[in-house]
Amino acid sequence: MSAKLTKKFLENVYIKKRLSTWAIEKKFGIPRSRVYAHLKRYGILTRSIAQSHIRHQRFDFSGDECEQAYLLGFTIGDLRVRMHNGARSETISIGCGSTKPAQIKLINNLFSKYGHVWISKPDKRGAVNLEAFVNRSFAFLLPGARDYLWCGEDKKKFFSFLAGFTDAEGSFYISSGKAFISWGNYDTKVLNFIRVGLAQYGIIPPQMNCDSLRGYLGTHGYRRNNNYCHVTCAKKDVVSQLISNLEPFILHSDKKRKLMFLKKNLEQRV
Repeated sequence: MSAKLTKKFLENVYIKKRLSTWAIEKKFGIPRSRVYAHLKRYGILTRSIAQSHIRHQRFDFSGDECEQAYLLGFTIGDLRVRMHNGARSETISIGCGSTKPAQIKLINNLFSKYGHVWISKPDKRGAVNLEAFVNRSFAFLLPGARDYLWCGEDKKKFFSFLAGFTDAEGSFYISSGKAFISWGNYDTKVLNFIRVGLAQYGIIPPQMNCDSLRGYLGTHGYRRNNNYCHVTCAKKDVVSQLISNLEPFILHSDKKRKLMFLKKNLEQRV
């Protein structure tokens, strides 16, 4: 069996197939101590305890700043992000639950190229839970590390961020024959960031309006920690400018379809 301990063999089973030294011993009958010694001999880096528990291949984030801006916007709006199994873990878990198939499909598309994505079966309400497992190159999505202010320094990056937030928390709708674009969130900082960014790139920002339900106990049994706020655009020229700037970056299939309805509405209005 020792003849199998070539560099090519170890690169295949240890690196490509990600078998542990325990698994190699069990499958091929080669003592772990010999496997480990040959890994060192060939200069193959051994995995840490955390890394050894990773079952699926992962890839580093692309580094594309527009993609990063979009993911920041989307995450702030809709995703739970945490270190999986503690701060020393090599795994970041990104989760979401939704009754909307388009939302689950989008999240799967965003992260499946970087790591394993687990998707549950629908529950009695039709809700599906999703969890993506990626490496530490996605640490910029962790709650304590979400710096999005840099997205406002460049128009393309700003609207990439806004498209991500829109796909998660935005609304395209028609009311009383008029097209509307609206964003809602408890975080007034991110809504003000959007308002400032719109003004910076030549779009007159609407006022932010908040309810007065802080402390209210909802039917779900949870008490509201903050008021819920909206930024809603209704003026024809503002909605038209927003559509023009957002359309290239919107990825949510339902939002794309609704955006088409808004464009038709604007065309029909005098």
